[in-house]
Amino acid sequence: MIPPILHQTWKTDDIPDRFRGWVESWERYNPGWTRMFWNDRALLDFVAEHYPDFLETFCSYKLGILRADAGRYMLLHHFGGIYADLDCECVAPFDAIMDEDRVVLCKEPALHTQEQTFRGLPHLLFNGTMASPPGHPFWMHLLSYLPGLADSIDVLDATGPCVLTSAQLSFPDQASIAIHPSTLFAPLDRDGVRDQSGEAERVGTLSVHHWAGTWVDGYVAAKWKGVLKKQFYRTRYLLTRGEQANADELRSRVDASVISKPVTTGSNVALLVPLRDAAQHVRPFLTAIQALDYPAERIKLVFCEGDSTDGTWEVLCEAVEPLRRSFRDVVLLQDTVGIAYDREKRYKPRLQRKRRSAIAKVRNHLARHGLDESDDWALWIDVDVWKFPSDIVSTLIAQGRKIVAPNCVKVAAGPSFDRNSFVATRFDRDYRYYRSVAGGVYQPSEGFFGRRHLSDLRHLDRVDLHGVGGTMLLVDAALHRGGLLFPEKPYKDLLETEAFGVLARDLGVTPLGLPRVEIFHVPW
Repeated sequence: MIPPILHQTWKTDDIPDRFRGWVESWERYNPGWTRMFWNDRALLDFVAEHYPDFLETFCSYKLGILRADAGRYMLLHHFGGIYADLDCECVAPFDAIMDEDRVVLCKEPALHTQEQTFRGLPHLLFNGTMASPPGHPFWMHLLSYLPGLADSIDVLDATGPCVLTSAQLSFPDQASIAIHPSTLFAPLDRDGVRDQSGEAERVGTLSVHHWAGTWVDGYVAAKWKGVLKKQFYRTRYLLTRGEQANADELRSRVDASVISKPVTTGSNVALLVPLRDAAQHVRPFLTAIQALDYPAERIKLVFCEGDSTDGTWEVLCEAVEPLRRSFRDVVLLQDTVGIAYDREKRYKPRLQRKRRSAIAKVRNHLARHGLDESDDWALWIDVDVWKFPSDIVSTLIAQGRKIVAPNCVKVAAGPSFDRNSFVATRFDRDYRYYRSVAGGVYQPSEGFFGRRHLSDLRHLDRVDLHGVGGTMLLVDAALHRGGLLFPEKPYKDLLETEAFGVLARDLGVTPLGLPRVEIFHVPW
C-alpha cells in the first residue's frame, strides 16, 4: 500500500517564505506522517547510492528542475509515499487513497492540454503531486525513457508531464495505475481558474497546485516591448531576403489528384542518392545498402553526382557495375550546378541560401529523371549516412504515410543531427524571428524553444512534422511525379527539404517523424 511518507524537494534547506504555509498544510491534514525533505545535495547522494546506473544522466542535466523531476520518480520507486511540489497545498486528508496498491496520478487541467496536441497524446498527466506504493515497476519503466531525452530543450519532454504520460500509455500493466481527473491534485490551471473540463473526482480534491515560482515562470510567453528592435530587424529582413518562391505558383504546380489519392500499396522502391565529393563514402554506402533485408529485386538505385573534385563519379561508376544484376535497376545521373563553396564552412548561415538551393536543384533533377511509373516509393538517403537498421525500408513503409522521416543522429540516443526535421511550436514573428533570417532563409539558433526536433520527443513513437530532413526521407513517388518537389527559392523563408515539408503540409499531406527510429550519420 502507499506508506504515509511525504517527499518534497528544494535547492537548499532554506525554503522560501511564500511556500511555508503550503508546506505546513500537509502536516495539518495528515498528522504523524514521515516527512522526507530533499535538497539538491541530498538528492544527488540518494541517486548515487540507490540508482547508480542513472547517475550519469542525472548529473548531465543542466537545469535543477530536471534533476527534481527525475529524483521524484526515484523517490517514489524506492520509498513509495506521496511526492508534492512546494507550491502544492494539501486541502484534505489523503486517507481516501492510502490503501491503494496502484500508482495514483491525475490529469493536468484542460488549459494545459495544448502541450499534448502536437505530440499526439490523448491526455497530459500532472507530476506535481503523485502517490505510489514502494517498488512499483512503473517508475523504472519511466526512468528507462529519460537517458534518451537528456538533451531535450523542453522540460515537459525531458522529465516532465509529457514523458510521464508517454510512459504511462506504454506501460504494460495499465490496471496498476489509477488515473484521476485534474480535480484530485490540480484543480486550478496556471491562470488560477478551476478546471471544469472533466468529471468530478469521487474522493474530492485532496491538494491544490498554485503554480507559484515553478519552472512554468521561465516559459510564460514574454511580453516584449521592443517595438524598435522588431522594426529594425524586420526592415533588414525585407531588404536582404532576396527573391522568394511564388507560393501560389508552387502549389498550383502540384496535381491535386496525387494529394487526395490514398497512400500507395506498391512495394517498388527507388533509392535516390545525391552526392558530391563523396568518393570515400561510395563503397561503404553500397555495402550498407546490400545489407538491407528488403528484396533487392524491388529496389532501384539512382545516384546523381555533380561538381565533385575528388573523383566521386569514377568511383561510383566502377563500384555500382557489379550490382546491376542484383537490383531492379541502377541509374547514374550527373547534374552540374556550378556553385562552389568551402565544404569546411558549408554550415555558415550566409552560405545556406546558395548551398541549399543547389541541393534542391540536384534533388529535383533526381526526382524528374530517376523516377518513373514503376516506382511506388522514393527513398532519399544521403551517402554519408553510414548505418541504419536492416529493416528500415519496411519500417518506414509500414507507417502508412506519404512522407516519413526517421531520426538521424551521430550517436545512439544523442541529439538529432538532421535538424531540418522539426515540429514548429511558435508561429509569432517577433524581432527574434527576423533577426534569425539570413539571405532570406530562416535559421533559428540551436536550442530555439519554438522548434522541437525528433530527439526532443524521443518518448513518442510518432509525431507530425512541419519541416523534414533529407538524410533519409521516404516519399510516395506519386507526389514527386505529380509535381511536389523541393523549393529552390525560399518558401515561407525555408528552402529545400524544410520547405518541401511545409509545402506538403500546406497542400494537405502531413509528414510523419519517427523519434525512436534512429539512423546514423558519419560523426563529422
